[in-house]
Amino acid sequence: MRVLVVFAHPHRASFSHASLERVLAGLARGGHEVDLLDLYAEGFDPVLHESEWLDYMNDPGKTRSGALADHVARIERAEGLVFVFPTWFFGLPAILKGWFDRVWLPGVAFELPEGGGLARSCLRRIRLLGVVTSTAMPWLVLQLMGYPGQRTIKRGVGVGVSPRCTRVWMAQHRIETSTQAQRVAFLARVERRFAKIR
Repeated sequence: MRVLVVFAHPHRASFSHASLERVLAGLARGGHEVDLLDLYAEGFDPVLHESEWLDYMNDPGKTRSGALADHVARIERAEGLVFVFPTWFFGLPAILKGWFDRVWLPGVAFELPEGGGLARSCLRRIRLLGVVTSTAMPWLVLQLMGYPGQRTIKRGVGVGVSPRCTRVWMAQHRIETSTQAQRVAFLARVERRFAKIR
């Protein structure tokens, strides 16, 4: 399948970047077509500016065809979505949250019915929804805090994907105190998991 991998970390020597390399290697082994979107490398601006917000509210097509047209097209081509990022302050890095705020527009991620009513998803073609993340927190602490980043992806994005979607959530907890052996083992699991996706 065509998989859009969205990466959000500024440093190439990070554990997140090592995780990204394993995701890409696994998807390649599985024969998938990969489109890598590295938000920091391209200097993505996560700020939703007033003029853009006004377009979003009054003329979503204008925003969709403007500076974000390439991002929109890449989402619309994708059959799978994989997000690789560190969990910072219990949630998504600001650059990734800003990407959702700016790019997941009406007509791209959802449709707003005329006259009101519940939004309809435009993401039913998505057959893979994956996340690879790392966090300094233990699993239990994040659960007690409500795991905001997980809620955003699993519930916010996940509610609109195909009912038959393969869902992958892989997290290296306690990253700052984990051993080298634990990190190596996690990275190996990441590659194996994404290589098995069909």
